[in-house]
Amino acid sequence: MVAGLLVASQTYRSPQGSDLPESSVTLSNPRLSFVGRLAAGNVSGTTTVTISTAATISSQTTNQLQEGDAVRIGQAGSMGSYTVKSTTPHTVFTTTAANSNVTADDFVIASQSASLTVRFKTASAQNNGKIRVLVPAAATTGADGIPDTNTFDYGSSAPTVTCPTNITNYTFAAGAAASMQNVGGSIYHTFTCAYTGTGTAGANFTNTAQLFTIASLINPSPQLTPTLHTTGTADTYKIIVQQLSSADAIIDSTTVSVGVIEAVKVTAEVAPQITFSIAAVTAATDVCGITNDAVRVTTTATTVPFGELALNTFRYAAQRLSVSTNANYGYAVTAIENDQMGLGGAACTGDAVIGTNTSCIQDSRGDGATMSHTAEDDWNLTANDGFAYTLASATGSPVLPFLYSQDTGGCTATGGTGDCYRQFADAENSQTAQTIMSYTDVTNTQAADVCYAINVGATQTAGTYENYLTYTATGTF
Repeated sequence: MVAGLLVASQTYRSPQGSDLPESSVTLSNPRLSFVGRLAAGNVSGTTTVTISTAATISSQTTNQLQEGDAVRIGQAGSMGSYTVKSTTPHTVFTTTAANSNVTADDFVIASQSASLTVRFKTASAQNNGKIRVLVPAAATTGADGIPDTNTFDYGSSAPTVTCPTNITNYTFAAGAAASMQNVGGSIYHTFTCAYTGTGTAGANFTNTAQLFTIASLINPSPQLTPTLHTTGTADTYKIIVQQLSSADAIIDSTTVSVGVIEAVKVTAEVAPQITFSIAAVTAATDVCGITNDAVRVTTTATTVPFGELALNTFRYAAQRLSVSTNANYGYAVTAIENDQMGLGGAACTGDAVIGTNTSCIQDSRGDGATMSHTAEDDWNLTANDGFAYTLASATGSPVLPFLYSQDTGGCTATGGTGDCYRQFADAENSQTAQTIMSYTDVTNTQAADVCYAINVGATQTAGTYENYLTYTATGTF
């Protein structure tokens, strides 16, 4: 997050002609560049980098770095390129890849580039004149692509200059001149836009289409002189905006100040979270293709009360499962029953089948006798007894292992669609809980309906049967 933008203010009145009214200069990126050195004791092959805090070094704190910055480490001409991963504490940062450049006093450089935008109004009409912007430069290293202390830099190619759009009495040339010059005893990058026309006093170059823009300047690193940079306080630089005659005489001139400063690092912790709920579905709700209220029952969040069963007649119920999570890799909901439905809750050893143990309501085998806790089968024949479940998507896009309406896998269109079911995994029979709902990303809310079906025949022993289902929601962070 970038702190503040830039301060632009008039600092003195030029002895040449008049000031250019409403002059201001803005950097698109006001962050300081980083020019530090390695401290002694760095270890090759690690991702931890410790910088020197010696008083003669421009960047003495990692406050000028932030996560994601490109950083070069090593000796001039043989520097490795890395990416900053973290910047805590203030003399240490880590990189995303192991660093092999560890010699004490080697350079650590992270350049910050910016576009400089100039706004102004003219003070006088100047025929066939020029607009020139002067930016502080280093005498010998101002164009080597390495950030400088106290001045702006650029690479081997001069920055692109965009001259203002033509307005009445100003027709700007297609190209702009860029050079380094000694002006009044100081070295500047100079950027000049020449125009033809009579000019106008008070011409407005403050609107978006009339701006003077210099692209890809390299921001200074923290100042050492005239005063040492103070973290959190902008280093300011004077930019000169001038109107020249066709012979380069200075007609009007204004100096404005621009500041560069550290970005503000904002941190916040979001705890890993997942919410999971089981909700009731009423008998009047059409779900999983079942539309007959007479064969459905109303559930609660904790019960599926099928009630008194008519022999050889399907009875249906449903519950809605909902999940929200900020887990990077999503979630999975698994389901398992403690046992098959036993008379009075008694154990149903193994995989009890009607005919061999009439005191257990078996997990359905389906119409094709191929249903299991991992395989679905059609199930709509009342001659085939048991208990089973099916699934339907309700909200969002949860991934479900099968659907009540599918005609693939073990389910076909024979006997009609909407009768595709599976058994629950049986803990008593040492079966593993099965995923019935999942997703691979963060999600606000996803929901699926679990629809239950039960059917018993005349040989089922009279009494109350029960078992327990356990649903577990797990986020993958």
